[in-house]
Amino acid sequence: MNFSPAGLTLRGEILDRRKLNFNPDLPLNDPKRQTTNFLGALYHKPTGSRILYGALDEWGLSARIRNPWIRSPPYAENHKPLIADLKTAAASAKNDEAYLYLSSPQINILPNVKMRGFITAQTEIEEFKGSVAGGMDFSLPNKTGVLLETFYTAATLPKTKNSSWFTFPPPLPEREFKLYAAGLLFHNQFISASSDLAVSETFAWGTDMYGSIGISLTPPLPFAAKNRPLSISFTADGAGERFTFRDGLGHGAGFRSAGKIEWKGKRTSLFRVNTVLRGQGIGEYFNRSSSGFYYRFPARKRLDDSVFRFTRISFTADRNAVNLQKINDKFTGHIGISLNLQKLRIKSPFGVNFSGSITTLTAEENSPFPYPVPNDSWNFNSAGINFEFIWSPLFLQFKTGLGYTNEVKKEAENEEKWDFSVSSAARFKNGRLSLKAASPDFPEKWNFTVSWRLEKK
Repeated sequence: MNFSPAGLTLRGEILDRRKLNFNPDLPLNDPKRQTTNFLGALYHKPTGSRILYGALDEWGLSARIRNPWIRSPPYAENHKPLIADLKTAAASAKNDEAYLYLSSPQINILPNVKMRGFITAQTEIEEFKGSVAGGMDFSLPNKTGVLLETFYTAATLPKTKNSSWFTFPPPLPEREFKLYAAGLLFHNQFISASSDLAVSETFAWGTDMYGSIGISLTPPLPFAAKNRPLSISFTADGAGERFTFRDGLGHGAGFRSAGKIEWKGKRTSLFRVNTVLRGQGIGEYFNRSSSGFYYRFPARKRLDDSVFRFTRISFTADRNAVNLQKINDKFTGHIGISLNLQKLRIKSPFGVNFSGSITTLTAEENSPFPYPVPNDSWNFNSAGINFEFIWSPLFLQFKTGLGYTNEVKKEAENEEKWDFSVSSAARFKNGRLSLKAASPDFPEKWNFTVSWRLEKK
């Protein structure tokens, strides 16, 4: 419902997910695997201010310090402002929360300089775990901006379940936890720079820090000064051993550095080369890496009636050398193809995707090289190949997939597995309906899924 002219929007959601059993000896619905969320929100469109209730998605500083090790490297161009909104998928692990975000309109403080301020307050409903945040966003001439954010939360953490002093972390009592954080972003037409700094204070555990820095350059080129197709990005972040993250857990010390180069070509083509390195801490050798390249081919020209065209190609190489006696290397490739059959009076093109992966195991005595390199001790562990076929005529979409995996088990015998899936979906003005049948272990196991989403605007 829209309220005018106040610029207010009221929103309500009901999200429900449940596991259905078709075995007559079992109940139709498994109560342990069902989730129902009731959510509501009130928005003020001119300023973006909002009041939220329910399971939330978060962006910005509060999300980046929840657990950065499961997130992408903190590149400056991916630095999002602090804000939250209602989830759009049923979430069993998220508790209901109340959230308030108040933002001022843009205010002229100097000629050609505008500023807006914002504050937030957030807490869980069942157990008070409050947090507050605030910041200022400045708009300067020549498409220049500065964003400053601060964040604070406090909670009482429960006892740890570990029973031995030699575990990490050791047994700890209920303890008070505080977290202070600040974030900074500067950006203009040629450079973006970002940084986060967080300090945690935890009773009976200690005080430690997390920090990140990111720089992205988009230099002008003589032959493409206006478009600036080239971008170069670097970032690094690290956390101390006793830093307690936003979720109240200690996800361990670590240091990560990453870099990427992107070239945006004609007709939305894109070429990217990237690498990520991670170690146990600052000064420690890197024992994990993920590197690769990606190329998206130029879009089809309007008068191009060729039948066969590549759409994208990618390759990644990963290494996990946390355990020196079981170093895992993985190589993954992907090729996308488009088939145009207009000569057969089929207007919508067919999409064909091929992907494959190989994993190997090796062992080393000393600090290993951070990237996968061939050596005499390489042992085959598993390999897989997948095929996907997509056709999207009008408002419909049909998709089928077939995969094969060969994996070495403990008995030194290879286990072969096939997986198969077929699905169809229809998009309407007020929602989407999809049907899917998938066999993760063809033909022994099958999963059937019906999903729908209804919207009325």
